[in-house]
Amino acid sequence: MSVRTEILSRFGPGAVGPPPLLLDLTLWHETHRQRDTLPPQWSGLSLVQIADDLATPAWVVARPWRIESPGIEVVRTEVDGQRTVETRTPAGVLTSRWSLGPDGSWWQTEYPVKTVEDLQVALTAARARTYLLEEAGLAEQARALEEHGVLAVEIPTRPYADLLYDLVGMSEGFMLLMDDPPAARELVAVLEEKLQEFLPRLAGLPGDLCFSPDNLDGQFIYPAVFAEFLAASYRASTQVLQTAGKPLVVHAGGPVGQLLGPLASSGVAAVEGIAPPPQSDASLSQARALAGPDLTLWGGIPQDYLLTTRSQEEFETAVTMAAAEARTDGRALLGVADRVPVEAEPARLIALPELAEKAAAG
Repeated sequence: MSVRTEILSRFGPGAVGPPPLLLDLTLWHETHRQRDTLPPQWSGLSLVQIADDLATPAWVVARPWRIESPGIEVVRTEVDGQRTVETRTPAGVLTSRWSLGPDGSWWQTEYPVKTVEDLQVALTAARARTYLLEEAGLAEQARALEEHGVLAVEIPTRPYADLLYDLVGMSEGFMLLMDDPPAARELVAVLEEKLQEFLPRLAGLPGDLCFSPDNLDGQFIYPAVFAEFLAASYRASTQVLQTAGKPLVVHAGGPVGQLLGPLASSGVAAVEGIAPPPQSDASLSQARALAGPDLTLWGGIPQDYLLTTRSQEEFETAVTMAAAEARTDGRALLGVADRVPVEAEPARLIALPELAEKAAAG
């Protein structure tokens, strides 16, 4: 059985044996590639080549589309470690800001929507949004990957997640949503219609499955919020994707235990980002009890343990425990939740596959 076939078998009943170790190296690889800081042994290598060197399947995400917004102007400026982005619309201007952190990444310090008036401006931008396909090279990418891993087609972020994480943020903007302003509901509805209209075009593209980078976090998305703003959206999307034979994998970026049952009921095939504390709130076995039998669970290893801030013993214990819990679960994929971190210790990345295999074998 090829590694691709083994991974895809975990999205249906009947898989047996210890689950494969599937690492999401996308953030780690792209960040180091851009900074030219890949560890020397992997310098200049592609994500697929590094996965092959680690003796793990490759998880490749393609985004074969772009967003255009006629009549909307986006102006970016960068001065002395400060980045400002202005979105200029006929209804007004939205401003967001970032600061360059000591680790070389940009930390967002201001979100574009801070008032009800800003929501009206964001609604104007949402109405102008258009999704356009850019599928050139996707079939060749799928053929080049062959049986070395799986190719996921990224779909646009779920509209409520778009509103929460990209527009209002987790401070004063989040409090604004607590007042349930009509413009917020209208914005979600406008983007929802655009997403569902575009999805059939993505469903027919080459690729093994679809990936929704929604970054679900139960600290901000409660079950009641999920039921009101997300459940029907996932249900509509999964119906389209299931017809095309594409399982939907949803990314979680925080405590997600209380959302696993609702996600399964909405037709979602898998959740990436399962982990016990300190990163999330449910180990693989706990997540299975919450999710029921039909949701594929991906993760188990908190990403903190790949950092040097944790001891080698803690790292080995975390991997061993996750592998042991996943050993008999036919719908599990062992991995680092929610993704391999940029600061991951290379020696631990190298040690991870053999350690997981040994632990899974009992």
